[in-house]
Amino acid sequence: MKKGAIVLTSNNPVRKTPTQIVAKAIGKLGRKYQHQIIAAGTTLIICGQTMPSFAFGLFAPTQVALTCMFASAGAAGNAVINALPGVLNAAITVVLFAYFIVSGVKVVSAIGDGQEITQMVQQPIGLFFVTLILYIGQSILFAGITAAC
Repeated sequence: MKKGAIVLTSNNPVRKTPTQIVAKAIGKLGRKYQHQIIAAGTTLIICGQTMPSFAFGLFAPTQVALTCMFASAGAAGNAVINALPGVLNAAITVVLFAYFIVSGVKVVSAIGDGQEITQMVQQPIGLFFVTLILYIGQSILFAGITAAC
């Protein structure tokens, strides 16, 4: 060090709160295992769609309505058209599931690092409410539709 140099030091280290320590640990685990969580969730969603008694998804009533629409005389025997409602329902459910897992891991990691998360949570919360409104709307709109059309 040169003679006469000004050195800035601080005796006040930044201390993390217990919440930040726990969030940092959860964030590390989330980053480490997020691909496995997404893969396992995707597998469960897709497997559930292949078994009609276990089929689920955010937009199952819409799937039933689309199945009725696509089951017209022109689509008889066309496997691609007949499977399209199930594929759409599973794809939307998987994409939303993966998005919320990745967003959750990012938010928890940011909390652990002591960052401001106000901007980070706006988009996932907005998407959650849009999905909720769509879910409620399609449940009301297609409430009386059964697989028998």
